[in-house]
Amino acid sequence: MSTSRRACLLTGPVMLAAALAACSSPATRYYRLMAVPGTVQHTAPITVAVRNVSIPGYLDRDEIAKVGSDYRFDFYSNDLWAEPLSSMLQTVMVQDLAQRLPAVTVLGSGGSIDASSDILVEINILRFDPDSSGNIVLGAQIAVKSGPDRALWTTRTFESSSALSNGGADSNGPDASEVVAKMSELWAAMADQVADIIIGYQAARSFPSSGAG
Repeated sequence: MSTSRRACLLTGPVMLAAALAACSSPATRYYRLMAVPGTVQHTAPITVAVRNVSIPGYLDRDEIAKVGSDYRFDFYSNDLWAEPLSSMLQTVMVQDLAQRLPAVTVLGSGGSIDASSDILVEINILRFDPDSSGNIVLGAQIAVKSGPDRALWTTRTFESSSALSNGGADSNGPDASEVVAKMSELWAAMADQVADIIIGYQAARSFPSSGAG
């Protein structure tokens, strides 16, 4: 048997196996966080900038986190974020705040629009993923700075969780779409607190309101 014929006979099954594996691989799905409407509040027409959100290194990945054990981090192999999580969190926070505070101009700091702002909002994520009991857990630190020198006005800690259906490390777990939906709801709840902080800042600085609430 010639060398070339032997090579064809050997590589043929390998190529067929690779083709079958490719056909049986599940499709990759991409997800994004969504803004969730909240209570509209009337405030003074000021400008607020939201800085790029800081996230832990273990969340800085394309794959979406899923329920694991107490010490093991797990993720969906074929369910990916449509863009980096950090920048998506910033964008959605801008959208959530703009909906809640329509008189306020809300910008993403570091974006293409370079404008001065009255308030700078900084967010540091401590945790934002499912725990072993099947709850999405959000823990974050919030800092609000004001003025041209960005003097620190206040800091807050936000902690909240939301139960997933069929959650828990011993179950099949929820699908990625439910995880993303719950994350969007928790992020919106934190936007409620950020909006309250902005209103508190305006009250302390005696900004005139743009209308009755």
